[in-house]
Amino acid sequence: MRWMRYNKQMKYKISMFLPRRLGKAVALALVHFLSARLAVAGQALAFQSTEGSVQNLFYRQGAVAAHVVASSGQSPRLVFAFPAGNSGAGLWFQTSGSAAELQVDGPLEAIERADGMRGVAAVVSASAGSLVVRKAMLGSIRALRDFNHDGRSPAGMENNVIAGLSVTIKRTALDRVHHHELALSPIAGTRISVRGDETIVMAAPEGGRLSFRATALNDYAPLSPIAAAELLRPDAVDDGRARNALEFLSYKDKLLAGSWQYLTYFGRDTLLSVRMLMPSLQPGAIEAGLGSVIARLSQNGVVAHEEDIGEWAVIRHLASPAPPADLNEPIYDYGMIDGDFLLAPVLARYLLDSPEGTARASTFLAGVAPDGRSYADALLQNLKLVVARARPFGKDPSPKNLVSLLPGRGVGQWRDSNEGLGGGRYPFDVNAALVPAALEAAARLLEGPLRGRDDALAAEARRLSPIWKKAADYFIVDVPLPAARERVRAYARSQGIDPASALRALERPASFHAVALDDAGRPIPILNSDEGFVLLFTDPSYEDIVRALQGIRQPFPAGLRTPVGMVVANPAYATDPKLRDAFTRGHYHGTVVWSWQQALLAAGIERQLARPGLPDKTRALLREARSALWDTIRAGAPMRHCELWSWTIKDGQYQVVPFGQEAGHVTESNAAQLWSTVYLAVRPGQ
Repeated sequence: MRWMRYNKQMKYKISMFLPRRLGKAVALALVHFLSARLAVAGQALAFQSTEGSVQNLFYRQGAVAAHVVASSGQSPRLVFAFPAGNSGAGLWFQTSGSAAELQVDGPLEAIERADGMRGVAAVVSASAGSLVVRKAMLGSIRALRDFNHDGRSPAGMENNVIAGLSVTIKRTALDRVHHHELALSPIAGTRISVRGDETIVMAAPEGGRLSFRATALNDYAPLSPIAAAELLRPDAVDDGRARNALEFLSYKDKLLAGSWQYLTYFGRDTLLSVRMLMPSLQPGAIEAGLGSVIARLSQNGVVAHEEDIGEWAVIRHLASPAPPADLNEPIYDYGMIDGDFLLAPVLARYLLDSPEGTARASTFLAGVAPDGRSYADALLQNLKLVVARARPFGKDPSPKNLVSLLPGRGVGQWRDSNEGLGGGRYPFDVNAALVPAALEAAARLLEGPLRGRDDALAAEARRLSPIWKKAADYFIVDVPLPAARERVRAYARSQGIDPASALRALERPASFHAVALDDAGRPIPILNSDEGFVLLFTDPSYEDIVRALQGIRQPFPAGLRTPVGMVVANPAYATDPKLRDAFTRGHYHGTVVWSWQQALLAAGIERQLARPGLPDKTRALLREARSALWDTIRAGAPMRHCELWSWTIKDGQYQVVPFGQEAGHVTESNAAQLWSTVYLAVRPGQ
């Protein structure tokens, strides 16, 4: 991995008048060769990283922002991802049989044409005699992501392939307004041709390396970047790659969740990242994140989980019986439940507990959402929603009245894969941590003048809060010591792990909180990392702190700690083989390491250590867990900027495996992930 910043001035703009007698292909080639490039002033952000067989290059300057992904192997791939419109271009190649190394040589080059098209160019080479483009897709990143995952592609995204000195792939977006373009120009003797069925074929020169220049452009409106000087405080951790990733993902319009696959707004990711980064973020950056969430609240206060923008919004609108006049109108997903209970605690942390936030609170809450509501009025709807959803359990504290996933939805919180909750309906993190925290924060916000006092609603939130603190009790899983040792031993052997260290650590019965409850209110017995939410957002009892720290203190598979990071799920204590099989090293939320979950636990431990009046034995336990956790975080430091990673056992030792690069991995990890940058603020003893 290496990163760099460099200055580049684009010094000229050319106007071209082509004779009509020139053929279309020749004229197009000349346009690509002499295309207008507008001046882009200031310092460029340019950095790159390599994880396994995937090379990632990032560029941002002025109106141009791009992430280029070059993947090697049996099926090489080249992807251009642009935050503008959450759009991109992708080429999926077929080799002549053997694996091929695909790489970008040198830095990316920003391109801005006089016709409004902008993007980047990359010089690409491959260790292959020939490559065939089996799929070229230009359009929404969502479409590219789906095709990369399972080969699906929406109708109507056909390309126009134009052969000449260069081969150009063009298409007009489905809104008939925006345009996409990908030009492939041969270098150093490489030949690029188009067969009759519009299949693109590349051939290397005799004895040489296949090489070409790829230029990807579109004309979606750029986002407004947050400059590096406006992003972090001086005391932020000096981590170049994390700073670069955060800068690449930060815009005044919104903070982007991750690249390349999630290159747009995600409410949960924004709120959790802002909360953990808050000690090191400047106020303007905090308010950009919080404002983007409030601006997207539904009329009844639900936090938008994700947005469909650009051509993905167009595709969905065209499929609806009554599409809007503006086909690019965003569509928001309100199907998750955790974001609804995250907004108030994070907002209260900034507006009520931060001197700068308190000073700026009135101005911030006077902001106006796109629907015309003030931020203060939109926030009130969310606070009413929090109290309304907490009310049934307050009247009758039973599992059936906990907050469940929405009807017809199999996901609803950060473990948003089909297997993530093991079939559960009542997530632990939401009910044991986020609802109690949201009630406490709602009461504080409603009792003060910032939003406008609402004493009755504040009083109800205060009344409900202590009742909800008992919700965690329904998730307790107790496994007697003999049974716990037998299950850990058997599971370890099934995974090729020596069970000795885990068994030594297992000195008492296993007791932990389930990842969720099923429809009948029974615990799903998966040891998990979601205790971090309890530690960061609530004030748990000593007994609950002991349970929360079991996973950190004990090695896998007694706990969660491995030599390459802390896994987010451990099915060793489950007796149902089908349940164990839903949490493997290839599952998105299985026995894999998520960088931000380690940071969440670390931040939670620091918050608990800052609590006044804790008994000495509690502090000692927390310090012991902090030491063990940071040893684990440091062991996985080379990967911690990524979204997640997996592992394998070789010669009896754990080895890191980049997620998505082995058979059986259900998807791939993002190279830049917003909530993996939080170590800029999360540190031991902060």
